[in-house]
This record gives sequence, structure tokens and C-alpha cells, in this order.
Amino acid sequence: MKFAFGLLILLGCSETSRAQPSGFGSQAPQSAAPAAPPPAAQTPCQTDAECTGKWTPMADGCGSIERCSEGACKAPAASTGEVAPGTAIVKFDGPTGEVSVNVEVVRSGFETSRGLMCRPSMKPDWGMVFFLGQTQVQRFWMKNTLIPLDMVFIREDWTVAGLVSDVPPLTLEGRGIPEPTRYVLELSAGQARRLGLVAGTRLRYFARTGF
Repeated sequence: MKFAFGLLILLGCSETSRAQPSGFGSQAPQSAAPAAPPPAAQTPCQTDAECTGKWTPMADGCGSIERCSEGACKAPAASTGEVAPGTAIVKFDGPTGEVSVNVEVVRSGFETSRGLMCRPSMKPDWGMVFFLGQTQVQRFWMKNTLIPLDMVFIREDWTVAGLVSDVPPLTLEGRGIPEPTRYVLELSAGQARRLGLVAGTRLRYFARTGF
């Protein structure tokens, strides 16, 4: 996260009655199957801030994880694994060939401060890219962040300047590297090492519809 400066569905297994219906040739009436509930209405929006109500990234505790996508508040792509407009792909050459990582993209001040706060999990090979306002020393913290992360600090030319790995959740210490950078890629802890991301790796960024 950018420090502020970055069912059990109880299948009600009712037992089917095996009693013989009365009367020769008679047939027990069949009850109509219950109608499926309508899908939950989605809140219309233009920005992520409209999806969290009164909650802000500076609050103690978590709020909704929904993001604004295609004009409605929806579960975020990195949590569902569903590619959506506004997501992107980061590619690079790893030890065994080309690697692709799907990413959510954040740009606004609210999005940057919120980052991956309150997410209980993130899909494998997904992450979040922060487009930061200017090249400078970046500091990120883990306030309201429930999962450990790898932070990849990226120069303006999309080469990796350095990494901070296995950052523990719910900590307030600002994390970063001494070198000024323009972008940050956050991944689930251990993913950077698994994918072969190291200082000097050159990344390639490909936007999808919406950016």
C-alpha cells in the first residue's frame, strides 16, 4: 500500500417421501422449483472511492474491497482472477522463458493510498501496478493490508531497480529502496522469487481497454 506520504450452502437435504400415493394411478402433485434469487444490484460508480462508502485508507480497519469497473462497483480482478477492462499485463523474460502477470492498475491518490488493503487473498500470477505521480524515493506501508507482499520498485524505463520481499501484513513501517522510481508492482509474497524477478529485469507493460 502506498505510504500516506505510500456456503457452506446447507443443502437442506430433506428426505424425499417414499409413501405410495393414495388411489390407483394417482400421482402426487409436484411443487414448482423455487425461483433463483435475482443477482445483487451493483452500485453505479465513476471512481473507486464511491465503492467504499465512508471508509478511507486512513481508517483503522477494513471496508469494501470492490473497485469501480465499467461503471459499477465489482469484486476486484486480482481477487476473482477475471480479466476486466482497466487491467493490464506485465511481461518479462524469466529464467525459463517469457513470464506474464495480470495486474490491476492504480493511478489516483485514493487508489494509490488504498492499494491492496483489505484483500483476504490474491490469485496466483496476479498483482497490482502503481502509476505514481513522479519519479522519487517511494515508501509503502502495510496498513489494513491482510496478506504479505513482495514490492517491486521500477524505474521510468520499466527496469527493476530493487525489491522488498515478504513484507508482513498490518505493519506501519514505510518500505522502499534508496533509488528514485516511477512505478511499483505488488505481488503475493514469494511470487517475485518464484517468477524470477530480480534487480535489472526489464518489464514490458501492455494496457487493456480502459487505459
